[in-house]
Amino acid sequence: MSYCLNVRCRKPQNPPDGKFCQSCGSPLLLGDRYRAIRPIAQGGFGRTFRAVDEYKPSRSACVIKQFLPPSSADASKAAELFRREATQLDELGKHPQIPELLAHFEPNGQQYLVQEFIDGRNLEEELQANGCFTEDRIRQLLLDLLPVLQFIHDRHVIHRDIKPENILCRTSTSSSTGNLVLVDFGASKVLTGTSLNRFGTTIGSAGYVAPEQLKGQVYPASDLYGLGVTCLHLLTQVEPFDLLDIAEGRWKWRDYLPVPLSPPFADLLDRLVCPELNQRYQSAAEVLQVLRSLPKISPTIAPPPAKPSFFNRVLAGIPQAIVGRIVREFGSPEAALNAYDRALAIDPNNAGVWYQKATLYLKLQQLEDAIYCFQKTLKLQPNKSEAWGQLGNLYLRTHRDREAMESYLKFLELQPDQPLAWLCLSAILKRLGDDREARRCLEKAKKLLLTSTAETQANILWQAWDILTR
Repeated sequence: MSYCLNVRCRKPQNPPDGKFCQSCGSPLLLGDRYRAIRPIAQGGFGRTFRAVDEYKPSRSACVIKQFLPPSSADASKAAELFRREATQLDELGKHPQIPELLAHFEPNGQQYLVQEFIDGRNLEEELQANGCFTEDRIRQLLLDLLPVLQFIHDRHVIHRDIKPENILCRTSTSSSTGNLVLVDFGASKVLTGTSLNRFGTTIGSAGYVAPEQLKGQVYPASDLYGLGVTCLHLLTQVEPFDLLDIAEGRWKWRDYLPVPLSPPFADLLDRLVCPELNQRYQSAAEVLQVLRSLPKISPTIAPPPAKPSFFNRVLAGIPQAIVGRIVREFGSPEAALNAYDRALAIDPNNAGVWYQKATLYLKLQQLEDAIYCFQKTLKLQPNKSEAWGQLGNLYLRTHRDREAMESYLKFLELQPDQPLAWLCLSAILKRLGDDREARRCLEKAKKLLLTSTAETQANILWQAWDILTR
């Protein structure tokens, strides 16, 4: 099959050897050479297609990336990033673990990249298919990828968007240099001096972005932070924002490990994701040196740790410590909100940033703004249970019982074993006049509480009282 690249074409599928689209008449060969076969991805800046090179007898596989300007004031910036990706790939693609740039076209003002095709799937897909990575596999991942980061950093390039989706695992293991490939250099930045301009563009994926990057500054250590968070996600299969205790301003990823890591390796990961730039590793070479000096892994078997409770993670509220942490990292809550807004201007569909913004509004007691941001979070990520719990709380506080009831019901669909949510739902149903359902929810809460320690029971009941009497 051939696939027409004209975005306005209503019937883009064509016979495999055609020269022109049967529907709209557009040429089917890009640069009279590359034929799109089928779409494989679509994002905020364009579409990606599986393609073949018609010039080669083998019709070797390749990838076409088509730039589609966003309908916003950021279109020129996005176009600049797309050209930058072409430039970076042209310079960096000779490395065997970076896709080679085959061509860059701009016909009629429309931009296209043609890249080497990597046969494999990304690490997020690997995680979904096979479950949590082992320590041994994460060590090998670092040994594979750190030399790639050192290669690009030595050429004064910062990737700025290290995450599982941007790391591909080759199906073939014939490569002698590493099985992992680093992709998507559209956000990369040439480093001048010691950092990006202080008010530079904030680009990256929420949860994987280093704190300094949210303020428009990037360093080699910023990529190391993203790589570290990637490791934590692969080890736990938990989203980065859920691994960070924002109340205390520290990571709690060890609580989610299926099997404990060797202490020296866990300490290495802690330093990779340290929020303070000057306490983080400063180069990939430094991390490699420490990694290679670690003792070999001793096999251990341990039961999975208990998942932190709903009381601890959602409805207990977030103490004022978060404001202090934000002031340390951003200078003020207003500066933090500005950083979130810059990130959302680049990617308005980033659920993680909406969630962080909602949490900050909650601590600033801007309840309607918090509600709006939690609603945006859930529109993009409807299974994020924590957001449903927070939204239920907020509706309770603003005397919207029916909305609170619906939010708690959504939360309990996802996490049915949380007694505090059942208690709150019971109280709401009682106020709405549904005594039978209120009693059923109360009994459910009672059964769950009986499985807890006396201290936990007291804490949950205290929190329920606090929520319901505000």
